[in-house]
Amino acid sequence: MQPDTLSLLRNPYTGEKLRLEAGKLISDESGRSFPIRNGIPNFLSEISLQGRNRRFRWFYDRVAFAYDYVLDLGNTLKINTERAVRQEYISRMEISPRAKALETAVGTASNILLLPESGDYYGLDISWQMLRRAQRKLESADRKAELFQGDGAFLPFRDDAFDIVFQMGGLQFYSDPLRGVIEMARVAKPGAWVHVIDEVRGASAVLKRSRIYLESAASKKTATKYLPRLVPKKMINVLSQRIPNSDFYALTFRKPG
Repeated sequence: MQPDTLSLLRNPYTGEKLRLEAGKLISDESGRSFPIRNGIPNFLSEISLQGRNRRFRWFYDRVAFAYDYVLDLGNTLKINTERAVRQEYISRMEISPRAKALETAVGTASNILLLPESGDYYGLDISWQMLRRAQRKLESADRKAELFQGDGAFLPFRDDAFDIVFQMGGLQFYSDPLRGVIEMARVAKPGAWVHVIDEVRGASAVLKRSRIYLESAASKKTATKYLPRLVPKKMINVLSQRIPNSDFYALTFRKPG
């Protein structure tokens, strides 16, 4: 863990500051501690391991070994567009030198490897095995990033911590997508951009689980136009659009400076 990382961290369920002791992160007021395993702090609790979160953590722990291979194969056979979207969208995100960038569904760190080496990168995922794959890939590429196991709806970071916050392909799997977007906005610095990229086919389900119900005339094909309702009030430059020639949408907004 880098020396300044501890100052960014908080108990994700209470907001308390944390201290490092004997391989654990400890919040004194609540008495809660979070273990660090192979350099990766684990911030999960029973609050986060229910419903969809539990199911998809189990799923990704078991497919992590083949995840990158399947994506590459799908791209080669033109079955899916995810790899192309990563390369086209993620690589164009503007990240200034030494900027702190957080990816809230980091997976195997494929996106971080597309970004400039000059940034300071932080990645969170609910799946331990995906994080271990990410760790090995980053080491092989001689790239650095701080990795954390946790729930995107309970981010273990202080307010206003990051210069850019993004995720790709994770929101549709959250038990509470609305809280996930609110948390992304919370940890973004004033003036920072937030990017949510996900599959169009999952948009209507995300809205329903967020208790944002579509008008009777709406359908899965038109759900993306309702996604701005996920964005917290007072955010600016809100835009929801389908990424051309793909099965993905991009929901972007900026935190007021």
